[in-house]
Amino acid sequence: MDGDEAEILGGDDSLEYAVRVSARAKRLQLKVTAWGQVEVVVPRHVSISHAVPFLRKHRQWLQHILATQRALRAAQPALGSLAPDRIHLEGLAEEWQVSYAQGQSARVYAAIEDDGRRLLRVEFTDAAVAYVPLQRWMHDHARLRLIPWLQTVSEECRLPYCRATVRAQKTRWGSCTAFGHISLNRHLLFLPPRLVRYLFIHELCHTVHLNHSRRYWALVSRYAPDYAACEAELRGAARYIPLWACAI
Repeated sequence: MDGDEAEILGGDDSLEYAVRVSARAKRLQLKVTAWGQVEVVVPRHVSISHAVPFLRKHRQWLQHILATQRALRAAQPALGSLAPDRIHLEGLAEEWQVSYAQGQSARVYAAIEDDGRRLLRVEFTDAAVAYVPLQRWMHDHARLRLIPWLQTVSEECRLPYCRATVRAQKTRWGSCTAFGHISLNRHLLFLPPRLVRYLFIHELCHTVHLNHSRRYWALVSRYAPDYAACEAELRGAARYIPLWACAI
C-alpha cells in the first residue's frame, strides 16, 4: 500500500492530523489508525486545500471514533511499565522473563533454559531508558520470526512477494509496494495469531491488486472469509501493545 507522496502534518484546534497525497485514491478519505492518528487522504488530482474543509465536515464522526478508541484502551488491563519483568508475545505464544542489570553498554542476552523457560537479561547504561535495548531485541526477534511466517502463508496461498522487511511503523500494521516489497510492523508480535495471519493475507493480496477494489476484497475473502471482522479488530488492536514497546 506504499507509493503515496509525502505526508503533511497539521492541526485544527485540539485535533492533530496528517494530510497524504495519494496517486491511487479516487476521492477524499478520512482514516483513523489503531494508534488514534487521523489522516486525510487527498487524490493527486484534487487540490490539497480541500483537506481541511473535508476534515471539519466529518469532525463529529472523528471525535466519536477517537472517543471510542480511548474507551477501549481504558477498559483494558494496564499495559505494563517501561521496565517489564515479563513479556508476552501473543502472536508467537512466547513468554519471556526479564531481568535487568547496570552495564557498560545497552544490550540484551536471550536464553532458553532446559525446562523451556525463556529468559532475557537486559543490560542498560541509563535506567530511565532500559526499554531501548528491549525494543532493539524485539525488532530483531520480529525479523527472525515474522518473515518466515509470512513466507509460509505466501506459499500456502500461492501469493509470492519480492522481499519482506520489518519496521517500526507508527500508523500501519503492514504495507506492500508495487514491486511486491512487503513491510511488517514489529508490533505484530503482540497481536493474536489470527490477526497476524490475516494481516499477511491482506498484504499478500496487494501483490495482485494494489488497491482496495472489489476484486481485491474478493481475493482476500478467498483466503480469509472473516476478513471484515479481522479488519474491525485491527482498528483497535493497538491495545495489545505494551507501553515499553512503543515508547520513544
